[in-house]
Amino acid sequence: MRILVAEDSTESRELLIELLRHGGHTVAGVSNGREALDALDQGSYEVVFMDEEMPLVNGLDATRSIRDRYAHQKRPVIIGLSGNTTESDERRCLEAGMDAFMSKPIRMAEVLAMLAVLMRRPGPTSSGSERARAGAKSRADLVAHLDRATGGDRKLLRSLVRNFLTDAPKRLSALRQALGRNDAQGLASAAHALKGSLGLFGADRAARAARNLQVIGRLGKLDGADRELRALEAEFGALEQELVALEEISTTRRRRGQAGRRPRRGSRPRGKSGR
Repeated sequence: MRILVAEDSTESRELLIELLRHGGHTVAGVSNGREALDALDQGSYEVVFMDEEMPLVNGLDATRSIRDRYAHQKRPVIIGLSGNTTESDERRCLEAGMDAFMSKPIRMAEVLAMLAVLMRRPGPTSSGSERARAGAKSRADLVAHLDRATGGDRKLLRSLVRNFLTDAPKRLSALRQALGRNDAQGLASAAHALKGSLGLFGADRAARAARNLQVIGRLGKLDGADRELRALEAEFGALEQELVALEEISTTRRRRGQAGRRPRRGSRPRGKSGR
């Protein structure tokens, strides 16, 4: 693929360029949005990695200009890059016209997976042992992740788990329905909503599949969506089982704790004894 990297940080730009070249792509780099627009006027690129914050012309304005200048069939796919990782940051990039969003620091495995989706071919595979190491988190790891996310607030943790177990299956169902009726926009919207929830629980592989479905939906070409949905369903099912088990364990412990605090039948309350 012919790829343009627009990134004002020299180190980040050169690293991404070299990694993409190592993957067999033809890559050029520029340091601001103005140079990105000039490069697109002078040559044809299939994909642009566009940093959100750059001098002269930022990534958001450059993206809007690209969307205005080129017919849909000739527009490059624009992948936004940002050091800001909140959902509002991602929404701002997508509303400007970017097709996908990646937070920095960039991880090459995610870049390759994203390009595999764009090129409609399977991403890099791994051995069974590698998949086991990189797969769903163990229950202990999941608990540790949720403890960090909630600051150790067990009440908040239980609330998050309950809400996820109630809402996430509905979002997954909405995603399936959108794909079933070839609704690309609905697919992107449902995948975006589910991706945020999965990320909160540290389900990286599931969140990646949801993000890939979001990209497919935004591009309006649903080839490969079935494969990504199967991957998402498998990872979601594993996470759901772990969370159900955690909810049951938490409920059991809470009930035992409450029972332990009840005064035993026939026991006297502490204090002065009667004569």
